[in-house]
Parts: sequence; C-alpha cells; structure tokens
Amino acid sequence: MGELVHANAVIEIRRVLETAGYDTEEEQGPFNLSAVRGRTCLIVLCSDDLNLLQRFDMTPYTIMLEDTKVRCDKLIFTGNAYFRPKEADIWSREQLEHYIAASAMARIYSEPFDLDEPSVAPYTPTATPVSTSSFAGAIGDQLLPVRITDRDAVRIAHQDGPTILRMIPYWYYRYTSRGEANYKGKMVSFDDEGSGWVNAINGLETDFGDAAPVLGSIPTDADVMSPVNTKAETEERVRADLVQKLTKRVRIKTTSGDAIFAEEKEFRPSPDNIEITVEKVYVPVWQVRGKKDIVEVNAYTGEELSLPSDEGCEVF
Repeated sequence: MGELVHANAVIEIRRVLETAGYDTEEEQGPFNLSAVRGRTCLIVLCSDDLNLLQRFDMTPYTIMLEDTKVRCDKLIFTGNAYFRPKEADIWSREQLEHYIAASAMARIYSEPFDLDEPSVAPYTPTATPVSTSSFAGAIGDQLLPVRITDRDAVRIAHQDGPTILRMIPYWYYRYTSRGEANYKGKMVSFDDEGSGWVNAINGLETDFGDAAPVLGSIPTDADVMSPVNTKAETEERVRADLVQKLTKRVRIKTTSGDAIFAEEKEFRPSPDNIEITVEKVYVPVWQVRGKKDIVEVNAYTGEELSLPSDEGCEVF
C-alpha cells in the first residue's frame, strides 16, 4: 500500500470511529489517530513498515482520563502480509469495507452503530511465508540460552495469561584500551578491558553480569525482533562512552622553594587506542500477558523487566 492509501484509510477509519461515538484526533506519530469514548482509548496505525508495526504492536501506550492512567487499545490497518500482531487488533481490507458500509448506513438512517464483530473472514496473510533463516532462525546464531521456563515466567510476573518467547537483539561488545600520558613526571595509564551489552532496539545498556553468548538455534516459535540501531552506530557510541569513562582528572603538586603549587589536569585517552569488537546476540524474553498488564521476564536471568525490552512505555 502507498502513502495515499494509508492517508485515505485514516480518514475512513476516523469516520467509522466517530459514528461509533468516539472523539477522535489526528496524531503526528508514532501512530495516526487517537480515539476516546468514555474510559476507553483506541489508537490507530496505518502502515506497511514492519519495524514500525512491531514497535507499535509491542509498546504499551497509556492516556490520562479523569486523572486516571488508562491503557490504550491498538488497531492496525496494513497490507504487510508478513506482519503478525501480538497485542493489537488488525483490520483486513474486507473488515474495513464492512465497517465503512455499516457506519455509512447508520449515519444515513440515524441508527446506532458500534464496532461489533464483522461478518467477514478474519485476517489471514496470503503471501508465501519467508523462511525463518531470513530473519535469524538458523543454527549458529549468537544467543543467551533459555534457562527460565514459561511457567517460571508466569510465576515471576504474577500474571495469569499466555506467554510469548521473544528474541531481543543486543550488541555485545568487548573492548581493550592501551596507552598512557605523562605530565611533569606524573604517569596516567589508560589500560583497561571489559565488555557490555547494548539493546539493539532502544539503545539502553544492560548488565547481564558474567553472561557469555553461545552458538545455538533460535526456537522456531519465537518472535524474532529486528535491530533498530546499527552495529556501526553502536560501536561509535561505545567508543565515545569509553573515552569519557577512561578520562582521568589528576591533581599535580609542584614545589618552588617553600611554595607549593597545585593544578588539576584532565587526561583523555586516544580513541585510536581503544579496540572494540561488536557482535549481535539474541537475548530471550518471556512476555506474559495478564488481563490488565503485559509483563516481560528475562528468560536467561529470570529478572522481571522494568521497561519493555523493545521500547519504553509512552504516554500521550
């Protein structure tokens, strides 16, 4: 679908929702439309961009209604046959046609209208599925193994609901720094080494302790997420952070006769003296869907995540 189709779809969906009694408002992003009726909020996205659809689908959105934070429902209209919604509702072309026709007749005859179940077949992708190896399901992927079962995740999350295994891409980096600086007889060393993890979707750095990636095969039923931040961008950012981390401010004292002089000087390592290797590693996360909340549990460490693994909660 092109941009014009998406724009027209937003117009028609807005008419449908207003006929159903929603107060609607166009949004500039990351979605197209918001609609409120009573204590119900619905947000709408019309797009074929797979990364945009995945982020929208998995991000919890809330709105303040009468001084109360309310979780928003989500609706997607797309022509992307490979996208599989996990949380949002999705309208096919046939379903949208049904609602447009039904709402138009309701307006003509001043009859009540609501978003009941359409009498058309549910959305089913018809395109030939892409092989899992295209997305990273092949043997030899770098990953952290699943050590926490789905039942353990339900217990940790304190939620009673279905679970989904998601493979979140991280950039696992290792670094070695060498070099020194000399000033007025004072020697400052920049020797250091270590490793770290950067979420390849939201860019947040995470501490997984002494975890080390292994070669393995991603489970075929797992939801594999795609990186947003590139390897090159992450390496550049990590290098800049390491330069800042290894920068040292030293107080140097000198004497002249019976006088003592003190000065502070900052020593920064050369970025060229910092070697960095970056690898993509998938980290397993159980998503537990309760009746009101969605809780994510790291399937390697067993830790409940305070923020969604792919993006933070957004309030508008």
